[in-house]
Amino acid sequence: MSSHEIVGIDVAAKTLAVAGTLAALRPEYGNDAAGRRDLVKALRRSRRPVRAVVEATGIYFLDLACELAAAGIEVMVVNPRASHHFAEAVLQRRKDDRVDAAMLREYGQRMAFVPWTPPAANRFALRAIAREVRAQTKATTAAKNRLHAMAATSLVPAALMQALEQQIAAMEALIADLVGAAVKLIEADPELRQKFERTDTIPGFAAKGAVTVLAELAVLPPMSAAQWVAQAGLDVREVSSGTSVQRPAKISKRGNKRLREALFYPALTAARCCPEAGAFVARLVARGKTPLQAQVALMRKLLHAIHALWKNDEDFDAQKLFAAA
Repeated sequence: MSSHEIVGIDVAAKTLAVAGTLAALRPEYGNDAAGRRDLVKALRRSRRPVRAVVEATGIYFLDLACELAAAGIEVMVVNPRASHHFAEAVLQRRKDDRVDAAMLREYGQRMAFVPWTPPAANRFALRAIAREVRAQTKATTAAKNRLHAMAATSLVPAALMQALEQQIAAMEALIADLVGAAVKLIEADPELRQKFERTDTIPGFAAKGAVTVLAELAVLPPMSAAQWVAQAGLDVREVSSGTSVQRPAKISKRGNKRLREALFYPALTAARCCPEAGAFVARLVARGKTPLQAQVALMRKLLHAIHALWKNDEDFDAQKLFAAA
């Protein structure tokens, strides 16, 4: 028998489904301040140390995970893809909140427990701002595409085009305000400021690019550069079996897609503005890589560069980064 009480918690926007053996536990709690408080009280009645297993479902798990950790309860935050594959491996045939909670409890019993440490509140605040910047940027791009399509025909009323232009201007102003708020938050924290300034020295990383990448990396625990690459889903996944299955290697995409997206345009700009980066991409293309594959390789390079700049507290040096490339 385990020396810990393992509890699985399936997190939804409004409810928490709980699986465990404690008599004090209810099968469901509200995902609000009162519900989470009652859940913590029930878990603290355990005679054995409690380990809670939750899935990283959007932002809904954060308050619960932070409150559990603050109460001295160990928390493991499971990647949704990992829990999905685990459910398939144990032949889970039904899917509802209680079944998912039981599956998470079984995951905690069978798999190595990796405790989650909540980052500082300002890291979460920075990430929330940066993600909204990304969302507004996507919405602005979509609006500009619609405006471009409208300009190709004389059938669209001028009033509609004017309204769309005003919407785009308002969204761009909002993006600028959000980036300014993020930079202000960064400047108030010496560690974040140092990392932001180092990232900003890399060609292609203007303030917005540095903010979005920093925001996704700042909430991670200490990791190696290779672990960052895997976290971004930029690690290469090879599929082969015997002599008959030999598929082309592809990036796994099993990571934080926001981090991957945040690296794409800075890498694109770096290839155009930094001679060494451009030459690196050109060499890969000359060796038979597609332009997109070369771009992804550059994204990995830049992620390694950010890791080194933060670790060594130094500015970007293209000669050093691309010396052995």
